[in-house]
Amino acid sequence: MVALRGINRFQAFGWHFLMSVAVASLLASIVFFVWFPQALAYASGVSEIFMLLVVVDVVLGPIITLIVFNPAKKELRRDLSIVVVIQLGALLYGMYSVFLARPVYLVFNTDRFDVVYASDLTKKHLIAAEMVSRWALPLIGPDVVGAKLPADPVLAQKIMYDAVTTGEDVQYRPQYYVAYAEMEAIVKAQMQSIEKLSENNLSQSKDIDALMTKYRGRDVGYLPVMARAYNVVGIVGRGTGELLEVYKLNP
Repeated sequence: MVALRGINRFQAFGWHFLMSVAVASLLASIVFFVWFPQALAYASGVSEIFMLLVVVDVVLGPIITLIVFNPAKKELRRDLSIVVVIQLGALLYGMYSVFLARPVYLVFNTDRFDVVYASDLTKKHLIAAEMVSRWALPLIGPDVVGAKLPADPVLAQKIMYDAVTTGEDVQYRPQYYVAYAEMEAIVKAQMQSIEKLSENNLSQSKDIDALMTKYRGRDVGYLPVMARAYNVVGIVGRGTGELLEVYKLNP
């Protein structure tokens, strides 16, 4: 910790601000590169929420330090400790909320990928899938899986009915997840030509050009990726059906 003796309130503000920025940068790397990689932060609407959280926390903490800092105060260390504890508490609570809302699965379902978030899966779903707790869900980025309706026609019909009435489609029932490789034939049959993206993204010609350049010479297509805030696209290899990346374009 920087020695408090011999510095003024503006120096204290500067040190506090720099440390806050360093912590915020570390947390941002976790959010945008681990929990919400590629275009999933945009598709999930977390970018605005996280940036608001960081700006408020990074700005308010140092400003409070600027207000309360007085080297002559006997209780200065106590006051600054309280400020830091409150600031870290607010930041950790915000991070925990983002963690609970992280995408845990990209589920191929019929003709698209559905982004399933940790908060989408209730205790009932976890128990049905024999998951002990939410900690059994992927912690580092979402897993790519497929979803198949059960062979039992009664169960399958019930799921389809629930999908219409309550929104609980098969992608929210991890007991019906299968390895993505099992869906390869269906993925290949459903994927669309990447050139079609130009028709749906007339105002994003630079992004289209960048995508075409990146995959020049490779046989790829795309499928819609349905998320909370915005629908985006999943770039898929035609030969293998592998999901190569999630890209910020309108499907």
